Amino acid sequence: IKVDFETENPELPIEYRRKFLSYLKGTIQDYNLELFDAMYGGGNSTKSFCSSVYFLPEVIIEKEGITLNSKRFTVRFTTPDVFMGVHLINAFMARRNKWFSLADYDNKLKVVSICKLEEQKINGNTAMVKILSPIIVRDHSEETGKDWYLVFGDEDFERVLKRNLKAEVKTVFGRDVSSDIDALKIIPVNLKKTVVKNYGIFIPCTIGSMAIEGETYLLEYLYKAGIGSRRSMAFGYIEVI
Repeated sequence: IKVDFETENPELPIEYRRKFLSYLKGTIQDYNLELFDAMYGGGNSTKSFCSSVYFLPEVIIEKEGITLNSKRFTVRFTTPDVFMGVHLINAFMARRNKWFSLADYDNKLKVVSICKLEEQKINGNTAMVKILSPIIVRDHSEETGKDWYLVFGDEDFERVLKRNLKAEVKTVFGRDVSSDIDALKIIPVNLKKTVVKNYGIFIPCTIGSMAIEGETYLLEYLYKAGIGSRRSMAFGYIEVI
């Protein structure tokens, strides 16, 4: 799903993901309070969608802020859940051509257009993908409550990524797919490290392009659900190329 936005003025904060998440929560709350409570009412419930923010070329990104000369940007959403897709479309349709403030920031957003993008077909057991929003791989310690973030090339990157994916899909496929996840291969094409500021924390992430080799159903799931942690906050979105 592609949603095009217009801003009232050209300035956005460098932590635009955080501000957009607040806007998104307000969008869903206004649309369906029951859905909002299920998604954000408490706990760490997994959000069944992934997103990516794209700025038009006329953009200036500096240390403390972003200037959109076009006063336009695009957000893409992907989900393996058809019903979630319908809810997202309907929620944004309800805000079309209406100005809404960004929380604690002197700017407003307006939905200009919404469209459903055509899905790319995955044939066979290999998919070449481009990372449209950085992939976060988080290693969380239950004992200490601390997080470590891994990027491609780190020793435990694939181990932690696969461990987290196993926990994520326990109830998705109706069977144990651990062996298929273990067999997944990430083949770097042009992967590199970037650092993103989010909620005041500088998080190491992975961007670039890569090939993923594995069972077709798993490749399709990763394509539609995204890869890694914090996907509903505009991380982990991949596009098949």
